[in-house]
Amino acid sequence: MFFETHDGTRLFYEDYGQGETIVFVAGAMLNTDMWEYQIPFFAERGFRCVAFDRRGHGRSDRSSAGYDVDSTADDLAALMAHLALRDVTLVGHSLGGAEIARYLARHGSARSG
Repeated sequence: MFFETHDGTRLFYEDYGQGETIVFVAGAMLNTDMWEYQIPFFAERGFRCVAFDRRGHGRSDRSSAGYDVDSTADDLAALMAHLALRDVTLVGHSLGGAEIARYLARHGSARSG
């Protein structure tokens, strides 16, 4: 599945399960595949699990710009808006943690629990 960001970059995402939502943000140079063990674990226990490939990674488009933490934080916000996510738990690994922190600084915590 794909969604489009403000600058036209198409980003790939995966969405599994139902229930309270966990959004997984991968580390640098990694994609959704890094969560191959965590997502099934939580989905089988009643959680909705969402993960996405950041721009230029995995199955997402390689754009000509936007490879900075502000853009990737905005991409996270666009994913959450696209899926109308609210009361989510954000889980990040390495650079994913920095993107989550920047997302919260730029967009606030209204969508996260």
